[in-house]
Parts: sequence; structure tokens; C-alpha cells
Amino acid sequence: MPRFREVWTRIEEIYFEDSANGLTVGAYAFYNCPDLTSLRLPYGLISIGASAISKTGLETIVIPDTVISIGSQAFYNCTNLTSVSFPSSLKNIDGSAFAKTNLDALTLPATITNVGGRAFAEIASLASVTVQGKTVFGSGVFSTCPNLTTVVFQDSIRELPSEMFLNCSKLQSIKFPGDVKTLGSSIFKKCVLLENITIPDTVTTIGSSAFSYCTSLRSIKIPDGVTEIKTGTFEECSNLTNIVIPDSVKIIGEHAFHHCSALTKLILPRGISEIQGTAFWYCKSLKQIALPENISQINNQVFQGCVSLQDIYIPKTVKQIGSNAFDRCTSLSNVYFGGSEAMWNEITISTKDNGNKCLTNPIMNRYWNQNYTCIR
Repeated sequence: MPRFREVWTRIEEIYFEDSANGLTVGAYAFYNCPDLTSLRLPYGLISIGASAISKTGLETIVIPDTVISIGSQAFYNCTNLTSVSFPSSLKNIDGSAFAKTNLDALTLPATITNVGGRAFAEIASLASVTVQGKTVFGSGVFSTCPNLTTVVFQDSIRELPSEMFLNCSKLQSIKFPGDVKTLGSSIFKKCVLLENITIPDTVTTIGSSAFSYCTSLRSIKIPDGVTEIKTGTFEECSNLTNIVIPDSVKIIGEHAFHHCSALTKLILPRGISEIQGTAFWYCKSLKQIALPENISQINNQVFQGCVSLQDIYIPKTVKQIGSNAFDRCTSLSNVYFGGSEAMWNEITISTKDNGNKCLTNPIMNRYWNQNYTCIR
């Protein structure tokens, strides 16, 4: 005689009659019932537990208008699930609740206050998302949805979390929520078809690697109010040719423009006080740049591999140039310095690996007592 669990997993249809409020579907209730294709949930149900309906054969599900919460992985890996309608009663969807399903469109009603991390991740069929309310999202909520092309936010949301659209390789347009302040780290990383994007003026924080590997991105304007371009923000944006940096920016982080190989010119605001190591590593098309007056050192490998760099302005405030800062800058021919020759000779220039030999080359053209505008 087959055991109860063996019989249960082969069940195909379950029908619950309506009941008084207070019912729950417990954790793992119908977990791994691959033949289950039809499930009627009762009116009066208030919650669906963790992994409750995970790995079933459901194709559609109607969630009753009494359900308040859906637990983590509740419908995880229901690979036949193509349609779900969320009731107005629903407040919370936990992490990975619908990950690896087969939904093609998604509308989240305004009543939903929280959606957990990766709740809708790895849905290959998902093409569009509409968010109607002020929902708070967890990390990676729509990550690795390779056919997601359109996202619309209809209300104000202050923060879009890290990895929200990571690896959404067909994402081309997004209507940002009103009043958004923060774009999390890696939020658009590897969105390889994202060509142009308008960041709202309300944004003051852009996380690390936010646009890294967006290989189609050509132009972007950073809003006034952002104070730091963080580590890897535009790393490997190989077609980025135009970027506007506001005066509010004070720090450019490591790898910020790493391998932006199409970038030919960049105007840095005067108020920048720090450019961290490898910030412009292998920007192979960068031809000229004027460093801001407030920086005191040029960090390690900042311009390493900038083989087209010809002209650079270095302010008199610079006291130290780190190792390999100008390594392989084989085209560098003109250095415009903000101070006198005597001040230039006082700068500590690293000789490690001979990576700054272009700066000490006797045939280098050096111009003394220049100013920031000399090569703008």
C-alpha cells in the first residue's frame, strides 16, 4: 500500500468550501505536488504559509479577497503558473513567493505595503510590471527576469532597493516613482539593452554598481544632490559617451568608470575632493581631463590603460601620485600644472613598476601655472 505522502503528491484537484475568517494554508501544505493543477482557495482564508503551494502544477490561481499575507516561496517554482490576481485585502508578499513561475504580466495593487526580496525573481516570461502604490520592496525583487521590458510606478516610493532589476537583459524603459530618493546598489546591473534613462531630480543616492555592465547605455545625467559616484557605478558601460556630473558630487569611487571604453571627454566638477583608485581604469577613448582643484592626490591606477589620454590638468593641490596612476597612458603628451615647476618637483610620484614613467619622461610637454579651464 502506498504511503499517505506518496498518494498526496499525486493529487490533481483540491476544492475548499468557504468558511469563516481565520483560515490559513500551513507551511508546505501542498509542497511538491506536481500533478496538482486545480486549487480553489476558500473565502475566509487570511494567509498562505511558506512553501505552501510550491512546486505544484497550478496554471492559474485566484487568491480570495480575505487573504492578508503570502509566505516565502509560497508559489516558488510553480513553472506552469501563468496568471495570478491579487485581492485588495493583500498587504504582504514574502521573499521568493512567486520566483520561478511563468507569469507574463504583473499588477501590484496599491494595498500591498511590503514585497520581500526576490519575490518575483527568475520569471523568464514576465514582460511588464505595474506598481500602483507605495510598496516597500526587498532586494532583487525582479532580478533575472530576462524578458521584462516595461516597468511603471504609479505612486511615490522613496527607495528602490538593491538588485531590483539585476540581469533584466531586455529592460528598455522605466517610469520612476515620484519622490524617489535612493536607487540601490546593482539596481540596473547587466540591463544590457538599457540605452537612455532619466534619473529623477529627487534622487540623492545612487548605489554602487547601479548601472554596471549596462553595455547599451549611451547618455546619463546625474541629479543635483547626489554627492558620491560610488564604487563601480558605471563599470563596463562600454558605449557610454555622455555623462553630466553635478557640482554636488564630492567623491568618485573605485571602478566608477572602469572600462567605459567609448568615453572621450568628461567634465569633473570643481568641488570633487577625492577620486579613488582605478576610477577611470582602461577608459581607452578618454582624450583629455581636468582634475578638480580640491584633490590632494591621484590614487593608484586611476588612469591606468587610458591609451588615448593626451592632455591632463593637474592642480597645485596635488602632493602625491600613486602607483601606476598613469600606467600605459602611451599617448599622454601634455601636462598642465596649476603651480610652478618647483611645486611640481615637490610632488611624490610613485615609481613602482615604472608605471608613471610618462610623467617623468623628459620629452613630456609641461606647462606651469595653468588653471582648470585650460583644456575644458
